[in-house]
Amino acid sequence: MRSLLTLLFISALCTCALAQKTISGCVVGEDNEQLIGVSVYVNGSADGAATGLDGCFSFEQRGDSVALKLTYVGYVTQYAVAYANKPLTIKMKLSHDLLDEVVVIGYGESRRESPSRKTRSAAAPSTTADYAPVASPDTYEVTYERVDGTSDLAAASTPDISAGQLTAGETNDFGKWELWTDISKEDLSEFRDIWQFYPDNRYATQLTFPNGHPAVDVPVRLVNRWGQTIWSARTDNRGRAELWAGMTGDSLTPASQLTLVAEASGKTYSIPGAQLFQDGLNTLELPRQCNQRTEVDIAFVVDATGSMGDEIRYLSSELTDVINRAQANLPGAELRTSAVFYRDSSDVYVTIHSDFTEKPEATVGYVKSQAHGGGGDHPEAVDAALQTAVDSLAWREEAAARLLFLVLDAPPHQDETSRKRLHETTRQAAEKGIRIIPVVCSGMTKDGEYLLRSVALATNGTYVFLTDDSGIGGKHLAPTTDSYEVEKLNDLMVRVIGQFSETESCDDPTDLSSLEENVRKKGDLRLKAFPNPTPGPVTVKLPRSEGLLSVIDLNGKLLQQLEVTGRRQELQLGGLAAGTYILRYEDGEESRVVRIVLTR
Repeated sequence: MRSLLTLLFISALCTCALAQKTISGCVVGEDNEQLIGVSVYVNGSADGAATGLDGCFSFEQRGDSVALKLTYVGYVTQYAVAYANKPLTIKMKLSHDLLDEVVVIGYGESRRESPSRKTRSAAAPSTTADYAPVASPDTYEVTYERVDGTSDLAAASTPDISAGQLTAGETNDFGKWELWTDISKEDLSEFRDIWQFYPDNRYATQLTFPNGHPAVDVPVRLVNRWGQTIWSARTDNRGRAELWAGMTGDSLTPASQLTLVAEASGKTYSIPGAQLFQDGLNTLELPRQCNQRTEVDIAFVVDATGSMGDEIRYLSSELTDVINRAQANLPGAELRTSAVFYRDSSDVYVTIHSDFTEKPEATVGYVKSQAHGGGGDHPEAVDAALQTAVDSLAWREEAAARLLFLVLDAPPHQDETSRKRLHETTRQAAEKGIRIIPVVCSGMTKDGEYLLRSVALATNGTYVFLTDDSGIGGKHLAPTTDSYEVEKLNDLMVRVIGQFSETESCDDPTDLSSLEENVRKKGDLRLKAFPNPTPGPVTVKLPRSEGLLSVIDLNGKLLQQLEVTGRRQELQLGGLAAGTYILRYEDGEESRVVRIVLTR
């Protein structure tokens, strides 16, 4: 037993050593002269270094970013967020009045009100900034309370917990668009201006190849009449892209003056006079040969603060199960996984990550090795976590799916800098085709719900939330919606991964051509149905008012079947997952088929 513990300890030390990254920078006074001997420590720990003769410091530290504490005799104690491998210049202030101490954090300053509660204020870098401008991410304004006596609790220190215990639900606002429109402007309207996300003006686009297969991972832009790009996205595994006007409060341009531009194989294809979703779906057939994408990148971004302690042990087991099952459920996919853990700017680290790997066991090991601790207030560094996930992870240039599961129990800070970072990161995620899927744990508030549902919409994702049905954790926030189904969290996540990742083979044996081959023996008859693509309702024109009408998926599975009662038959496909289906009519004498593309 002692030998096993020794091996585990050595393994942990090796893992930590591999994860060390360089934190460096220089410290100057108000006269821009180098300060020698400044103590620079990771806030809350003994790790750090002193500045040398050149006024600079450098040390190795675990994490993508850390909160630093700087002390120097005769100068104000200062704090800053430093990012790995991005040198930072910090300007310290002389302490003219210790009773009126100023705490500098990020690019701004704040007066200290009490030892237990601090308000951080940060503005964008300027000529009067407290730090000299450097090429590193902006720091952000935060208000937080330090909770004395908190400590890290390692997940490995608790007994193994079986997966399948947490319960969850899903609210996909694309599937309930009219309801979401009402909710966002009525029930949750007070939060619109707080976060400055306005998911109202939606331009839904469906791209297909000539054979009817969805065109996957095609860049699409919404452009105004001056050629300026308003929003960028990439088509998903169903050939669908969601683009937005005015999402972050930008001025609106009439739809008639907007153009949708798709880029495929070095050529540009346009849809002039883009239609808002309520006026119809924007469709485009690309005159290109069908190609199937099988690459799938999945990132798990997890809040590791102390407030997650009631559920983090269970979540570790659930995520491990999801990672293992994802590969098994996508046998033809080139799957990679990664993980990002984050805390807040006052903790030992802000974000740490393990980049994409084709070995799921590596991500599983990383997830299991994490601990929770720190934090202490409600808002956390969600914006920093998303920035790390979108910018620092090596997402593939071409893929069938790029999924980001954001597991959290608190919203980000509401200051202007954090909002701007959220806006920019959300735009970048949409442009890269990264679909953000929040997984909300106990403790979330309504303002956070509005924000996260908006981010999910902006990136063509969906909104997942834990429920009280499991009896695990604190009180869970029920979303503002009409209804939802309760599922096991691991099953739900595996289902979403499948729905967002599975793609059609260009030579699928059960596609339209194989069905037509059988039909040609009876005269090569075709069925007429409209609209196509459709968000759900379909009208089918039939040769006779009798027979059977069937809905079949591309695996040949019968999904629906009904007896025909008239020459015009109405179908509702809205309950099925988005994708391509076959409608087949049979009356004992002939068979007719048509391919239907179902959108959300």
